[in-house]
This record gives sequence, C-alpha cells and structure tokens, in this order.
Amino acid sequence: MVYVSAFTIQGLELIFHSSDHPPPHFHVKGGDWEIRVFIETSTAQVGLHYTYKFPKNFSKKFRGLSKHKEVELLLQVIKYRRELLYEWQEKVRSGEMI
Repeated sequence: MVYVSAFTIQGLELIFHSSDHPPPHFHVKGGDWEIRVFIETSTAQVGLHYTYKFPKNFSKKFRGLSKHKEVELLLQVIKYRRELLYEWQEKVRSGEMI
C-alpha cells in the first residue's frame, strides 16, 4: 500500500495497493467505508466512477461518500489524471504490461 501523491483531500486517505488489478484505480478510505475510484472513466460528463469496496451491505444509517467530497474527488481526478496514471504505472504495475 502506498499513498497517492498527485493530490490530497482533507479527511480522506488516498492509496494505491501494490500489485493491484486493472483498470487503473486508487482506493479512498473515509471512516467506515472504502471505495475504488476509476481514473480513466471518471469524467465531467459521467461523474466520479467508483464502487464501494466496503461495507458490503449498507444499513439505513450508512452515510458513505458525501456529495461534496465526491465532487472534490472528481475535480482532482480530472485535474491530475496524467499524474495518477503515471503513479498507477510506477507504484502498482511497474514492470508489467497492462
């Protein structure tokens, strides 16, 4: 596990898992949840493309990623896409063809 260095967002932990699988993505941890953010398919037209890694089952009280943080993440992914893809290649898939 290594931290994303392209950008940070207060209150969230942004990480790459070494030897992770394609497509290029990073993980975001926020309290009792974790999401996978897909770098190439997160766009202004589509929005932030992500899936929950946990929790697996959502309770009625589950809050998860706030709309504010979702927008902030999307803007940073768009702004730093090139750097994120470079980090993915260097930190996650170095030496492997993807």
